[in-house]
This record gives sequence, C-alpha cells and structure tokens, in this order.
Amino acid sequence: MRKLILFPILLFAFSSGAQIVTDDKKAEKETDSPKEIKEPKEKSGFELYFAASPSYTYRTLAPNDNIFGKELGQREDEKAAWTTSFAAGIRNQINKNIIFELGLGYSSNRETYDFTETDSVYRYINTYRHISFPIRIAYTYGDDISFYGGIGVMPKAFLSLKREVTTLDINNDESTEEIIVKEKYNFFVLDAMATIGTRIKLNPNYGIFAMLEGRRQLTNNYSEQGPYIRKPYSLGLNLGIQIYL
Repeated sequence: MRKLILFPILLFAFSSGAQIVTDDKKAEKETDSPKEIKEPKEKSGFELYFAASPSYTYRTLAPNDNIFGKELGQREDEKAAWTTSFAAGIRNQINKNIIFELGLGYSSNRETYDFTETDSVYRYINTYRHISFPIRIAYTYGDDISFYGGIGVMPKAFLSLKREVTTLDINNDESTEEIIVKEKYNFFVLDAMATIGTRIKLNPNYGIFAMLEGRRQLTNNYSEQGPYIRKPYSLGLNLGIQIYL
C-alpha cells in the first residue's frame, strides 16, 4: 500500500522538476537570442531645400528704340547695390550624379543714386521685386562632402518697383518717401543662372550647402511703352539647408 502511494508522489515530483528545467532553458534561450535591429529607412532620393541669396546686383540700361524712348540722364550715374533673395523647393536625385531642382521664391535686384551737397540731397533706391520659379539641372560628385555645379532658368512674375526717395524737407532734415510703382513693366521676365559650390551631408536626415551664383535677366523689365531697356544681373551667394526625404 505504501508503494502504491509513494509511486504517484515520485512521478509528480519528477514531472515538476522536468517542467522547471524546461522553462529555465526556454528562458535562457529567449534571453540569449539577439534583439531585432531595425534597419534605417531607405531615403527616397528627394530632398527639400531652403536658401537665401545675398547678391551684388546691377543692370544694363539703354533708351528704348521706339517713340517711347528717353535719354538716360542722371540714370547713367546709378550704382550697383546689395539685396537678398529667398527660395525653397524640391530636388530629385535622377541618378548618382544628376539632380533636378524646382523651386518657388522671392527675387529682387536693386540700383541706387546719390547726389549729396551741403544744402541739397537727392538720393534714391530702386528695388525690383518678383516672385521667382528657379529650375536647375545640376551635376554632383562626392558623398558626405560633394561638388555641385548647376545651370538653369528662373521665370519671374513682377510684383512691383519699390522706390525710396530721400530729399531735404523745409527744416533742412532728410525725409524719405516710399513709392510703389507697377505700371509700364513686363509682368513675366526670365533669368539664366549658373551655380557652383559644395554640399555637406551632416547626417542621414539633413545637410547644408554653400555656393556662388551668377544670374542674368534675358528679357526687358520695361514693357514696349516703357522708356528704357533694362536687364539686371547679379553675382552672389546661395546658402541654405537641405532635408533628405
């Protein structure tokens, strides 16, 4: 009778011990198994860019060769001036070395005139302002630090001419008047541009770029009824950040 009672107790003890050993080994295997490592998400080849372009701007200017033309007069003494343009857009890596860019921005160019004597001041700044649509095709070479060379065109839509005129008032103090002009200017004009510089990849998500850029307007600022043929040009920098998508 004792043997019959003892046998089930031993069988139960053996089964429990075997289950504990099995569970411990299973736990050890789960602990020793390597954790799953997530692969970084592959980039799409697209990137966003945001740029500022401080530039030294001037123009060629000649009388219009029709009945509306005027002599240049004091405009022959106008000087070049610095101004800053801005743009944002998207780039697409077509292949390892070729990039296509399309953007939207604000573009400006400027000229100044300054006549100052002891009892006479006549000074003005003309700023021609446009919405711009830069389009480029660029060649790049390198990885984290890469060479960049691009050419393109930039259609522009005319916003206005801001004219800031400074003279002396009746108290012999300088007074500046701001005038906005929209008449007798072409609404659409076109620039050609060339860019060369470098792009620096800081990490897998974003980078920076620094470039030299030259622009030349191919079409006249003035309409057919305007007094002059004006075509601005500029040389400056193109600085900004790029975000890899």
